[in-house]
Amino acid sequence: MLPLKNDFSMMKTLIEKVKVVVLCAGEASRFKEITQNLPKPLLKIKSLNNNTILHHTINNFIKLGINQIVVIKGHLGYQIDEFISLLKKTKKSLTDKLLIIDSGIDYKLGPLYSFLSITKNNMIFKKSNLFLVIPGDTIFEFNLLNELIITLMNNSNLIQEYPIIFYRKIKVNILKEKHNKIIQKSPKFISIIQIERKNSKTFLRAIKQEDLRVLQDIEFIRQAIPVFLFNFKIVSEFLKLKGKVSVNTIWEIINYMISNGEKIIAVEIDNRFEFSDIDSKLDLSNYNIKKKKDGQ
Repeated sequence: MLPLKNDFSMMKTLIEKVKVVVLCAGEASRFKEITQNLPKPLLKIKSLNNNTILHHTINNFIKLGINQIVVIKGHLGYQIDEFISLLKKTKKSLTDKLLIIDSGIDYKLGPLYSFLSITKNNMIFKKSNLFLVIPGDTIFEFNLLNELIITLMNNSNLIQEYPIIFYRKIKVNILKEKHNKIIQKSPKFISIIQIERKNSKTFLRAIKQEDLRVLQDIEFIRQAIPVFLFNFKIVSEFLKLKGKVSVNTIWEIINYMISNGEKIIAVEIDNRFEFSDIDSKLDLSNYNIKKKKDGQ
């Protein structure tokens, strides 16, 4: 059944409220020999037709109808400026859809502080907007992002009231197989969430970082997908806490807020859809090898 005309109107209104915030400010110390001269989101990926991670992300969100993508710059920010400027020249339709916000030196304090740079811009940071926050150095499959947007559309009543975190339920041995070459040489930390269900809603209890190597193969875990949806209210609360609590990542501030009574909805996403954190050269090599095996 096709959506009714009013449903299309509601979907359009909701999607216009969603501002994608891509965090591209960090120094990426584990990639230092490369990223001392290049922001990691501007790494060209062989398996992405030699496009950059940032270009891949922007293209996917444009395909999904997002009308505003905010790129947070910091480390070597002038290169982000040059890249976005070239994209706009190449494709005029992107001119009003891409916006850069400078984190200044705040990025040195961590990704939470980079994200809070959006509060400097009154056109972006206003009550009517919703903020879909993603890391600029993670490669997301289009199907996963599409699933996220569909999920938001199907939960329009929740997203106005609660912050949202996404997760997938997956068996540990599948993740170990995916990261086999990495975990043979070094730790591989993943984010795992704990949940509780109340009155038909699923709430986040905590996010924890766990070394994949120590998890039991037969376990099913709830792996956090590094995408958050925040409303104006929760970002305002983050801003009040800036510099008052010892946290510098988004998952740390979320844990802090939960411990103080904040309610955050956890939404499950189909585990067939993939994302790849590019935290090291091994991650990058692993991603290209996997895509080659998949024939992509």
